[in-house]
Amino acid sequence: MRLRNWLFGHWKDVAREFGFEEYDAPVLESEALYIRKAGEEVTQQLYNFEDKGERRVALRPEMTPSLARMVMAKGKGLTLPVKWASIPQCWRYERMTRGRRREHYQWNMDVWGVPGVEAEAER
Repeated sequence: MRLRNWLFGHWKDVAREFGFEEYDAPVLESEALYIRKAGEEVTQQLYNFEDKGERRVALRPEMTPSLARMVMAKGKGLTLPVKWASIPQCWRYERMTRGRRREHYQWNMDVWGVPGVEAEAER
């Protein structure tokens, strides 16, 4: 735990240094969000189930669909460019292999609203 906190702390420092704001999203999302991104077959790679309200939900396997949903929900209320960073805990229901576990953390530094590739190379 100490090593993870140290590493995450460094990642957060780097993100702040480059002007990124930290964000988070729900751990549980609509299963349809991931199907829209990757197709019906993605359901075989999700920890998914029907909740008490009879809705199909899944533990997030990655952050990109949640981020896109959040950006779209805010719409024109966002001042662009948006620079958001996160270190979400994610889950995938698939065979474990070397370097690929069912539970993992993923460092994301996302930029929205820059038309070219300039955002890929910060100074």
